[in-house]
Amino acid sequence: MNTPNYRMPFSPENLMKEGGSVETCDEAESIAHNIMLLITTKKGENRYDAAYGNEVWNLEFDNGVNSSMWETIFINSLKQQIRTYEPRITDAKVNAHLEFVEHNYDTKEHTEIKKKVKIAINAKMEASGERFGFSTEIFLSPMSID
Repeated sequence: MNTPNYRMPFSPENLMKEGGSVETCDEAESIAHNIMLLITTKKGENRYDAAYGNEVWNLEFDNGVNSSMWETIFINSLKQQIRTYEPRITDAKVNAHLEFVEHNYDTKEHTEIKKKVKIAINAKMEASGERFGFSTEIFLSPMSID
């Protein structure tokens, strides 16, 4: 039996309409939604499962963690989360690269520097054997320099 994959974010309004239904998506998109949740959820934040989420967010304000350490912790935690919470993919290869991005605004008198992480995952979908690819970029923190 094929279980439907529901699109996120869930919209209860659509379900409440006469003849309403819940939007679905293909398996790859559903996996991508779950991976994004695994990336952005802090370990301990999910009230139903304290182990769900990436432990790197516990180091958010730790100045003793350099970029290389942050990347290693992020990758190792995400790999473990995928093994535990995303059984629809196997052999996941996770890469993360942290970089600093400068931006000058015409309306501000200072340069803003943000940390950005580029994340890429390559894996195999368990049911079909097809290749699964995921990539995203997330800005982590703004910092200003006058």
